[in-house]
Amino acid sequence: MEYIFPLPRATPAPPKLSKPVIQAGHRYHIDTEKLADNSLGDLEHDLQNGLLGHYRLSVEQAETTAVNIQESPVQAFVWNSDLLSNKLKNCFHNTSANPQLAGHNHLTLLDTSTAAPEVSVVDNTPTLRMTPCFELEWMTAAYASQLGVVQLVESTRTVHFTDGETMTLIDTETVGNDPVLYLSDTANNLPVTPLGAFQQQSQQQRLVFSQAVTQAIPSEIAGNSVASVSVLEKYTVYFMQNAGPDRPDHYIWVPVHLPIVWGWSIRVQQRYDGVWDIFRKKLIMPSVSTEAPALPLWHSNSLLCQPTLTV
Repeated sequence: MEYIFPLPRATPAPPKLSKPVIQAGHRYHIDTEKLADNSLGDLEHDLQNGLLGHYRLSVEQAETTAVNIQESPVQAFVWNSDLLSNKLKNCFHNTSANPQLAGHNHLTLLDTSTAAPEVSVVDNTPTLRMTPCFELEWMTAAYASQLGVVQLVESTRTVHFTDGETMTLIDTETVGNDPVLYLSDTANNLPVTPLGAFQQQSQQQRLVFSQAVTQAIPSEIAGNSVASVSVLEKYTVYFMQNAGPDRPDHYIWVPVHLPIVWGWSIRVQQRYDGVWDIFRKKLIMPSVSTEAPALPLWHSNSLLCQPTLTV
């Protein structure tokens, strides 16, 4: 037995690092020589494969462009990593701007609610108001990011006068059949409204997003007495994230949750005692939609769809 010696144990190989997850909203270099069928550069094709050349947002429009295959190296933004094929993923080159950790940031919709629409007096003017509320949990497990919200609206608001005539307060179909960006006032010049501070990696917080939608009820316009006001609207709410809003050449805003749809159809007129009240209402309570477009696009905003009125 004295001649038996234990053999040295093999040193285990270090665990292989998992391949970094390709993150939506980041720009990547693409080796197009690895693509046998390179159809990049066509916007529709790029979108179907989860890519964009760029996604530029302003209060006037949201502009998408195709991947520029003439530049070297070819670069593209990922707007939906679930649409990327394995062949395309193998052509991506990570840079220092791309996160190296596995996993994704995650937004959870904890609850939605809304109080009943009401007419209240604001600055001596009867005002119709409705306020949906969204409770959220925001986890930045993969990388630091800013959370924001975009609201698109399809809207028709009409004044009915006592003489039977009508006047349009807002009609988004005047610029086409697509939704427009919802803006509440002229002081808001941001297409994406930030929610909370820029959140560092591995942080978690609960947030509440609540924004009242209002319509003033004038007693008369240009000397014509108002009999009633009707509002017919459908809103689509997109919660977005951006890893670097101040670095548009490296990061873009991308949806981080399925769109949420809500709406109302309401008619307001005076009661026998002269008080303005709701006489007809139909509500679409906030609910998650799987049919709304995943990338919010618009060619105007709700303020630009309002004519100039003399009250």
